[in-house]
Amino acid sequence: MKPYVATFTLLSSVLMTSCAQPPKPLRGEYTDMTPAQYVNKPQKNTPVRWTGFVASVENHEQHSCLNVVGKVADSHGKPSRTIRIGTGRFVACKAQFLDPELFNKKPVTVTGQAKKVIQKTVGKHKLSQPLVDAQVIYVW
Repeated sequence: MKPYVATFTLLSSVLMTSCAQPPKPLRGEYTDMTPAQYVNKPQKNTPVRWTGFVASVENHEQHSCLNVVGKVADSHGKPSRTIRIGTGRFVACKAQFLDPELFNKKPVTVTGQAKKVIQKTVGKHKLSQPLVDAQVIYVW
């Protein structure tokens, strides 16, 4: 192999690897636990970075909540396009108005603290879901 080809290949892989990380607002240390795993073993104030698609938005007087269908994340923290496995639903709340038109059916990544497990009704099914005090809601 010619030296410049090897150098180019090495440089390309280094650049691609360095780019394979979440955007700055999503970086940090988080649990590897999925929303479904959290439901089975809840730990108050667990730092999480979960991703998925917004199923609905609930606006209240002092806060808004996103109901998110969790998915496996890619190396950027975005819902993976190649691994289409669900990780469990979760609810992410923030002390501000979240316009449903900007969030419904959109891919999001949420960072914050998982606080507890709550009961939500989806159709006629009652589901246990983690409640996240969202610090960042990143819309892809």
